[in-house]
Amino acid sequence: MYAAQSHRCRRARERGIHAHGGVARKRTSLSPPQVLLCFIGAAVLLANARHALFAKDSFLGSSWRISLSPVAHARTPRPRGVKYELYTLPVDAKAVADGDTMTVHVDTADPREFGNVPPEVQEAVAERTKARAAKDYQKADALQKILVDAGYRQVPNSRGEQVLAKKYWIRLRGIDAPENSMPYGKEAKEELVKLVQGKALKISIYDKDRYDRLVGDVECNGIFVQEHMLKRGLTWHYTAYDRRLELATWENQAQASRAGLWALPNPEKPWEWRKEKRMGKARREELANPLFALQNSAPE
Repeated sequence: MYAAQSHRCRRARERGIHAHGGVARKRTSLSPPQVLLCFIGAAVLLANARHALFAKDSFLGSSWRISLSPVAHARTPRPRGVKYELYTLPVDAKAVADGDTMTVHVDTADPREFGNVPPEVQEAVAERTKARAAKDYQKADALQKILVDAGYRQVPNSRGEQVLAKKYWIRLRGIDAPENSMPYGKEAKEELVKLVQGKALKISIYDKDRYDRLVGDVECNGIFVQEHMLKRGLTWHYTAYDRRLELATWENQAQASRAGLWALPNPEKPWEWRKEKRMGKARREELANPLFALQNSAPE
């Protein structure tokens, strides 16, 4: 009897094997703890894959990622000494004062500017918009003066839309252009206007000078503006404030090719020209002082 039962069981197993293609299969079910363990394992594998695809680093206190995807763009570290960067609206030709100084505007929608707009400026913008819509241009002009006095203006962006912008006075770092009344002063200003007019600039700010101007490196459509001006012989390397070797190299190239002001037999340094102007003005003021004239006319 036992043998008969064993034979029937063996035949049943064989039928099961043939029904599943020669492989015996066993149905199993997972308990809730096993399901949880599987879920945790999948999460760990996903996290490891993410770390493999992204590199993470710290940059000036903020996190940034470099993706291996071909459409991603890696952020390049700022040069040493750069405090922050400005991304300007298109520059107006009238904003260029000379070959090394200009006024620029930054859209207040920029994250660095957004939280710093004073409430009175925001109110003036709203009222000016209403005044212009009502064609009350006298009121609009008065409100515009409030904006300008606070260092703001409503200017067109690259799409021609009026936006609120903060004004900054910029001094190009490491170069000194001839003053407008000096030889090649006019040419230097015209070249800078030609280069930046209607363009949005990237400005790396290093410092602020005694005239409250921001001192920085200026980039325009991938062109380093100081390099452009030096190579054309329209500015001097301002060695008293900047000893970068590349600036000296570009100036030497212009000298060797007698470009721009280097075609002159003895070009005058702008800083020496300004010093002489200041000394001459001080001397004239002394001579115009009656007490000074009286003291110098008395016998010894």
